[in-house]
Amino acid sequence: IEPTESESKQSLDLFIATLRDLAEAAQRGDLARFKEAPRLAPRRRLDETRAAREPKLRWRRETNR
Repeated sequence: IEPTESESKQSLDLFIATLRDLAEAAQRGDLARFKEAPRLAPRRRLDETRAAREPKLRWRRETNR
């Protein structure tokens, strides 16, 4: 991974620490951590089959359900 010149040393250090933490979790066999990801995303898992069968080719404002 090659960062851009605009990335600060602090953000690169945080990125490196995060990758090391993920590598250690993988070595420990902590599969739940990876199966539950992403945790902070607005959507948990995307339904790729439905997206392929029913593509939304135009953006529409969502209405309150």
